[in-house]
Amino acid sequence: MMANRKRKKALVLGIGNILLRDEGLGVRAIEYFEGHFSFGPDVVCLDGGTSGLGLLSYIEDYSHIIIVDAVAANGAPGKIFRIPGEEVQKWPALKPSTAHQIGLRDLLAIAKFQGLSPELMIIGVIPKDISVGLKLTPEIKKAVPLAAKAIGEELQKFGFKIEAKKKHA
Repeated sequence: MMANRKRKKALVLGIGNILLRDEGLGVRAIEYFEGHFSFGPDVVCLDGGTSGLGLLSYIEDYSHIIIVDAVAANGAPGKIFRIPGEEVQKWPALKPSTAHQIGLRDLLAIAKFQGLSPELMIIGVIPKDISVGLKLTPEIKKAVPLAAKAIGEELQKFGFKIEAKKKHA
């Protein structure tokens, strides 16, 4: 409830380990979003890495949060899921693929326990390869712009102004 008393402000949080190929897609998606979309100072993008519970101090300042992360779920690599905050704990296809996702669920539960109730949307993408390496697989590289577009759409649903940056010829 505390977040509802504060000024309307959104956090776009990319989570993942960029040293494990597709596991870093959340971070890559917010980088793409920042490079291809314009938004006001009421939207903040943050590379959350693998911080898990360490992110609690960040989320308390926002009325709206979008989290982008790799999720182990049924479907083809690159498939994008939109998971509303109230569905995170019970969404049947969502299975942690790495330790930080367990931390993410804990983070959200602790935030709720502390009375924080930001509007939340998770944009999850099924990874193909989470072995050691810096490059995304081709399937996930194609999904990154789609995840960035989904970020913009969700922010617009929350009432924030987002525009695609104009390309220079």
